[in-house]
Amino acid sequence: MHIVFFSTSHVFEAEERLIAHGINCKIVPTPVTDKAYCGVCVETDIEDVENIIEDMEHNIID
Repeated sequence: MHIVFFSTSHVFEAEERLIAHGINCKIVPTPVTDKAYCGVCVETDIEDVENIIEDMEHNIID
């Protein structure tokens, strides 16, 4: 699953939050189909992350 943001700073903040909650994730290039967002996104296998990043504007894609 990819979590895409409009802001690169939100990508890095989301990564920090997820890691702080023990969620394995990494920053990767945004998939080609979603280039309307910034050039990088957070990738994780955990789907239940909404409560951690709910205050950040984002979109979850598979």
